[in-house]
Amino acid sequence: MTPAERDTLLCRLADPEAPAVTVPAEAVDPLLKLARDHNVLPVVTRKLAAQHRTADLEAARSELTLLIGLSLHLRGIAAKVDRYIADRQLEAVIVKGPVFARQIYPTPSDRPFTDIDIMVAPSARAPIGELLTSLGYQLFLKPLLDHTEQNQEEKWIQPSMDALLIEVHGNLVHYQGLRRRISFGYAEFMQSGQGNANAGMPQFFVAVVHAALGHKFHQLRLLVDLLQAFRHLSPDEVTALPEIARQLGLALEARLCLELVAELFDAPGAGVAAGRIAGGSASRLATRLVDGAAVLAAPTAFLSKVRRHSFRGLQRIVPRGAG
Repeated sequence: MTPAERDTLLCRLADPEAPAVTVPAEAVDPLLKLARDHNVLPVVTRKLAAQHRTADLEAARSELTLLIGLSLHLRGIAAKVDRYIADRQLEAVIVKGPVFARQIYPTPSDRPFTDIDIMVAPSARAPIGELLTSLGYQLFLKPLLDHTEQNQEEKWIQPSMDALLIEVHGNLVHYQGLRRRISFGYAEFMQSGQGNANAGMPQFFVAVVHAALGHKFHQLRLLVDLLQAFRHLSPDEVTALPEIARQLGLALEARLCLELVAELFDAPGAGVAAGRIAGGSASRLATRLVDGAAVLAAPTAFLSKVRRHSFRGLQRIVPRGAG
């Protein structure tokens, strides 16, 4: 099996809703390594375990049992946070991990998570801190060169078990250089869903910001989140997507994300939606810098890193709303 064939098979296996595909025995362990590199081990293991038994596959299943157990524990903490937010009518919302698993993945265990992310408006920051303190969490600050305030990202840990991490975000765009152009905090989150935090659009734009502004497409899992979030948009939301992307200043990122989803997965609607988002010279350059091959090579290839860092440079200089 060639590397290109293996990459194609990885994308098929990583898609939670793709039909089963026959995998040659000799490809199982190499695919597991790629799945680990791209953080899509849960869904790939689930599909491979239905066909094969290898030592690496059994090790992966044992590893995932522990990870799913951690996710269940964190889900219980997330439920307490949700009740606290609702009872006090705080401008705060849990995003990513537990929400993605519950709302956009047909099999929640395909999307385990290792932390809880809470997005807060300024008025909710102190009350959320009081809750986390009451639950035994402590705000982690580096003794030197701490960037908590600069990045608008607080890390709260349990001293006795630092694996239980909660992150409090004032803005999902952590880098100041990028926030000069684009912001995605609680207000923008609610704007994307027209006031409905449970609509499909907020989850889609959280996935866009996480993949394209929080990270630089360094793992396939970021695009699987995008794939699932796009699939869960209503027809009306798909129609409204270009205008919402324009209003949020995320046209460049949303268009690129959809193009990548269309390239790597069986999601032709994503390509159609991407084409409806206005794109100019910045979008054309972005597509040359970050394509499916760059994403798939991201964990190991230096050229992919150069291309993705060049894309980050483009994001810093392109005018707000330009595509």
